[in-house]
Amino acid sequence: MYNIQVIMPDRQNTIEEVCRMLWAANFDDTQEYIEYYFNNRWHESITVISDNVSMLNLNPYRVKLNRKELLTYYIVGVCTLAEYRKRGYMDAVLRCALQYMYNAGMPFAYLMPASENIYKPYGFQGIYPARAWDGSLEMLKRETFKSVEGMKNIGCVQCILYEALTDNQKDSLSIYAQNILSKNFSCYVVHDRHYFKELYKEMQACNGGIATFWDMEQACCTGYIVYLCENGSRAEIAESVFEDGIQHEVIRYLAELNITEISLYETAFWNLTSAKKQKNYLMARIIDLKAFVQCLPPGQEMWFDITDRIISTNSGKWHIITGDGGTCSLCASDNGTGHEKYIKCTIEEFGHKSLANMAYYMNELV
Repeated sequence: MYNIQVIMPDRQNTIEEVCRMLWAANFDDTQEYIEYYFNNRWHESITVISDNVSMLNLNPYRVKLNRKELLTYYIVGVCTLAEYRKRGYMDAVLRCALQYMYNAGMPFAYLMPASENIYKPYGFQGIYPARAWDGSLEMLKRETFKSVEGMKNIGCVQCILYEALTDNQKDSLSIYAQNILSKNFSCYVVHDRHYFKELYKEMQACNGGIATFWDMEQACCTGYIVYLCENGSRAEIAESVFEDGIQHEVIRYLAELNITEISLYETAFWNLTSAKKQKNYLMARIIDLKAFVQCLPPGQEMWFDITDRIISTNSGKWHIITGDGGTCSLCASDNGTGHEKYIKCTIEEFGHKSLANMAYYMNELV
């Protein structure tokens, strides 16, 4: 009934015009951002498209999960032309994408939902309960200066924009980000030089940038912010990673941009008492159960009778033993013994147990 294609990056020229049309018809992005996406990020992605009316993109990211590096996909650009909605096109596209990722051995995939209710029937689980913050720069300044009272100040701090960094400083920025994220989070996107390079391009398309902060006495990076300024004097801070002692320097830089309103996507490194109540920022789904459990911390033994309504090969009785180095032994049959140990659950429930309780640092940028 549906003509679904999985288009690899080397064949994208055959569908680019259609995909640009679908994106522009469904999302409120500026033409500058659309140009950035299709001239850069899209050429690394896999497109699943049905009948030229419905599509999604699988954007590859290298992620650290419990200190194990793996490739996964961030699902973006999920859309259907208005006149073809509620006809099953997106259902078919999503199912095809999930099966493709399973065949590729992906442990899990994630997305930024317009509504969690859209994706729950497909096994996605809310993850990353982040605290956002919105308000004026003056409000942020007052709360920030109050919160840093008594904290140790870092000596001579200098703000250097990403485009002005030397090659050695770009290396230091990546090392700093990787170190601080690995200490605080169990799941995060690998912040290597390629990540920052592509992130900078995306911010430039959104009238934003990356500001980095350096302790000039110690010659070391002490933090960075990633920001968008698409709405005049309002800035959206997509990432903010820094030491406690330089929060006032971050505020000072934002003031120099003539920013009056601030939106923080997350506040993990901000000492704020007025942040919003935690809310799931993203959704994720276990794709290949065998591949996923290899990423679990060692020293666990579990018995589950799992039902997956979308990826049937994940269904069955699984005896999971995680071991040193992230390896595991996983059996699909108990030969009629030990059946009382197996806990019945859906893939969503298993995902809630294993995905929802991790500490994440990710973002919604494509």
